Amino acid sequence: MNIENTQDLQAVANVLHSVLTIYPESDVINTFKHQEIVENWPQLLSTDTNHKGLTHLKTYLAQWEGEEEELIKLKLDYGMLFYGPGTPLAAPWGSAYTSSSQLLNDFSTVTLKQFYAANDINIGMRTNEPLDHIGLIFAVLSFLLNKAMEEPQNPYFQKAIDELLEQHLLPWAYRCLDLAYSHAETDYYKAFSILAKEYLLYLEKTFELKPKRIAIYR
Repeated sequence: MNIENTQDLQAVANVLHSVLTIYPESDVINTFKHQEIVENWPQLLSTDTNHKGLTHLKTYLAQWEGEEEELIKLKLDYGMLFYGPGTPLAAPWGSAYTSSSQLLNDFSTVTLKQFYAANDINIGMRTNEPLDHIGLIFAVLSFLLNKAMEEPQNPYFQKAIDELLEQHLLPWAYRCLDLAYSHAETDYYKAFSILAKEYLLYLEKTFELKPKRIAIYR
């Protein structure tokens, strides 16, 4: 595993965790703008899709002025996509896609919890958020990538990364991100839904993963 490239992968996982797990705040958007996130985003796959995601993000950040109305619109977009009211347009929980009844905390959530326990991964939860939230899984991925950099000769962490992706994220994440893109009302969430999908496609190709084949119910 190339250390420099892995640092980029971890940085992207951290950004996706932040964007997808919590409601947006002005300081986060301002940081992205001032740190020129578009120009510094790693080119993982040379595809038009990646360019399209960055174009959406560039467009959004160019018009962002930090006004209250802008933030309210962005929060509403996040809420409708990932929390509702009612059924979210792009539910961020794995069991919403893998359970025939679309119940939260169903079998796939239980198996993810077992994976965390078997690998001594502790999720510090301040809410009752289901463990199979896409943003939380990106946080775990970041943790494992960091461990892989610290111990590059230890195959354990790459094995854990592969299992996390193949068994617990890739089987349903693409559908979630496709829904997020198609329903997003802002360039901000259109951008990150594309960039997150492109990131996962890169990991799938680079690590030669074979995602578990399952039925998708959403």
